[in-house]
This record gives sequence, C-alpha cells and structure tokens, in this order.
Amino acid sequence: MIIKVSTRFVLIFKTFVIKIPLSYRGYLQGKNEKVMCDKYGHTGMLGELYSEKFGIIKMKRYRKPNRIPDYVVKILKNQIPEFNIPNCDLYRKDNWGMDGLNPILIDYGINEEISKMY
Repeated sequence: MIIKVSTRFVLIFKTFVIKIPLSYRGYLQGKNEKVMCDKYGHTGMLGELYSEKFGIIKMKRYRKPNRIPDYVVKILKNQIPEFNIPNCDLYRKDNWGMDGLNPILIDYGINEEISKMY
C-alpha cells in the first residue's frame, strides 16, 4: 500500500484507491468528484468512481502515465467545460492515470470555486 497526502489522505491499494478528506477543501473535492463522475463519466476521460460517502472516495486504480500531451488536456477541456479554469493544473501527470493506452483523469474534484480557496 502507498500513501499520499495533500488536501486528502490517499490510500493506494492494488486495484483501488481511497481518498479521505483532511480539510474542508478536500471534502468539497470528494463531493465534486461524485458530481463530475455522474455528469461526465460517459466521456470515458474520468477515472471510474466506485463510491462516495461524506466526501470519501473509492476509485479504480490506474497505472501512472509517462506524460500527458497537450492535446489530451485540450480535448478534456472541450468535453468538460468546468475544467477550463485558470487554477486547474491538468498538465500535472500525477492527476492522470492510464487505462490501456487511454489517459484517464483521476483527480477531478476541482472546480473554479474550490481552486480559489487556497
């Protein structure tokens, strides 16, 4: 098991991850990931979310990408306009995973309001 910490405490298991909020911002990110998954999960660009409760997320684990090409971020921003915000670092490869050859955004709890909190 691997552990990562930011606004959420992330437990990384073999086939899934658990994201536990450590702050109000982390809680809002978990809630927003559920909203975004429900709204845009059909695009095939967002990591599969198994469940959300009290801002705690259980999500499928994806392998890490080597890099994220600019055109992938542009496609994502065109398909999901909520991600076309100034303080949203979608070029950071830690926010992405790979499903076969397809890049999948795995950290998508941010929105314009949350991005301005800190």
